[in-house]
Amino acid sequence: MDPKIDPALLEKLREASGLRLDREGGFWHQGEPIEHARTLAVLHRGIHRAPDGRWATRIGAEWGYLDVEDAAFFVRRVEIAGETLRAQLADGAWTELAAAALAESAGITLGAGDALYLRVNGERARLTRAAQLSLSEAVRELPGGTFALLLGDRLVAIGADKGPEPRR
Repeated sequence: MDPKIDPALLEKLREASGLRLDREGGFWHQGEPIEHARTLAVLHRGIHRAPDGRWATRIGAEWGYLDVEDAAFFVRRVEIAGETLRAQLADGAWTELAAAALAESAGITLGAGDALYLRVNGERARLTRAAQLSLSEAVRELPGGTFALLLGDRLVAIGADKGPEPRR
């Protein structure tokens, strides 16, 4: 941080970022949608928890608070290979989730509006509609009206989503 910048002013600027992340993974700035692909990638890549636990996004050395409507992370593509689910996040990064890990951590959940969520690096990530559709052939309805995901020969229960995490 530049020693000439007043910390109180910097905090005020961070609070007034005007950035919002909607429930579909779209970024908005002061009520206007952000549509530039590279800008969106940078904003998604920069998402992190600020020191006070609130969501923020970083561009270069600077960051600002982010109003998150639902989940801060999004899965835009899913591939199943045996007992492994491979997920591409909105920032372009790929992560692999083994069936055993998903089962142990209640890693896949169903929320409001039939949205699916995964736990990625300990955080809740919402599957985009395209990602959800790519899983449709692996979803199985179980007795009692519950659902599971078939990964290889293993059924991984789809639990009930508890909603967004409270501020830390």
